[in-house]
Amino acid sequence: MTRRAPIVLVVLIAASALLAPWLAPHDPAAQLDISLLKNVAPSWSHWLGTDPYSRDVLSRAIFGARTSLSVAALATTLALIVGCTWGAAAASINARLGDGLMSMVDVLRSTPRVLLFLAVAVLLGPLGTVSLALVLGVTAWTGVSRLVFVLVREINTKPFVEAARAMGASRWLCLRRHVLPQLLDPIAASGALLLADLLAVEAGLSFIGLGVRPPQASWGSMLQDGLPYMRSAWWLTAVPSLLLIVTVLSAAAIADGLERPRSRG
Repeated sequence: MTRRAPIVLVVLIAASALLAPWLAPHDPAAQLDISLLKNVAPSWSHWLGTDPYSRDVLSRAIFGARTSLSVAALATTLALIVGCTWGAAAASINARLGDGLMSMVDVLRSTPRVLLFLAVAVLLGPLGTVSLALVLGVTAWTGVSRLVFVLVREINTKPFVEAARAMGASRWLCLRRHVLPQLLDPIAASGALLLADLLAVEAGLSFIGLGVRPPQASWGSMLQDGLPYMRSAWWLTAVPSLLLIVTVLSAAAIADGLERPRSRG
């Protein structure tokens, strides 16, 4: 896989998600004819077949991409905002207070995230796209905050930052002008890796019935619907599985590509 291939794959899948209302040949929730079109194999009329409820699998896969990517992208954005703010603030204030703030983060990190996801999801029941993204985002920011905290403290010891402070620049001016630009690549790499992680988590929650509300399509809920028919209707699980694997691996490859220049440096 070349360096550009993961980016191209993610862009294509994201573009299909954005254009889902125009690309999908059928309404993803519409039952076409449950007596005639239940679990129909891929054909010219239904390129990826139909599911047990006679819904078009291609349409559900496209709208499933829209749901899964929207949840993961919103959750990643929220986690980056909270994590970067917390980590940068903790690294820039009094050392003892900053260490105290990060101790709180370490306590949260010591709790398995899956348990937090499950606890919130069980309490709230099936969620919408935005509410599920909020749940994932507020439980996924701690790793970002630890990364930013370590990097900001490291950069604060660099000669160019110390020189700026010696010339009278405030701590917050140094943070904005000299420190934050140095964080763009590692934050981007962390964001891509977090996106891959949250895509898998969203699929897992939807698979066990704690994700988005049916009949809204997501790759995880498609896997759940197709699981009882793995032998007789292989396309029901193959399509969402392949899309999920390709997207997660592509996002992880993008993160690896962003991380390599920094590790070489």
